[in-house]
Amino acid sequence: MKKKETEFLTEEEAEAMLRVPDRRTLQGKRDYAILLTMLTSGLRKAELCSLKVGSLGTYRNQAVIDIIGKGKRFRRIPLKAETLIAIQDYMKANGNGTSPDHAVINTLGKHGPYEERPLTPKAVDCLVKFVAKKALIQKRIHPHVMRHTFGTTLLDNGKDLRTVQALLGHAHIRTTETYLHSNDDRKVEAVRSLQFG
Repeated sequence: MKKKETEFLTEEEAEAMLRVPDRRTLQGKRDYAILLTMLTSGLRKAELCSLKVGSLGTYRNQAVIDIIGKGKRFRRIPLKAETLIAIQDYMKANGNGTSPDHAVINTLGKHGPYEERPLTPKAVDCLVKFVAKKALIQKRIHPHVMRHTFGTTLLDNGKDLRTVQALLGHAHIRTTETYLHSNDDRKVEAVRSLQFG
């Protein structure tokens, strides 16, 4: 029985999703920060929802997120400058608390912009599906597709399997191997590169 390939976004689809949030609004800033963080860090939705202010930091002059992930395994994920700026922009606009145990991304509630309630996994599901629909993406998109996009894009760009495994927090390399995709164009290119004959 053939194993189903893992779904992921193309670069164009990811960019289309990032264009959907109106970053002039608080909700747009939040939604953009969520999407960009997922696409550039590979966080699971539960990890994103549990992200605390104290999880953001620097290590060797590099912005990082420190996560205790699945299986209670620690991992440190470097943050792109653009991602950190998006998170900070949202936090500033939202008036988030700066205590290390405050949630980075909160529910936007009825009682003013900032509520002490962190985002829920269900809210992340709804957001990703809503944005994918607005971006006119025909695939069935859910938060884990964002994580698959992160891993697949890194592997497609020549990053080694062990590094991607560490970034994703996979206990077993076999899990990371499911992120390897071989599309038809790459197959044709591989055969054309042969020097025989």
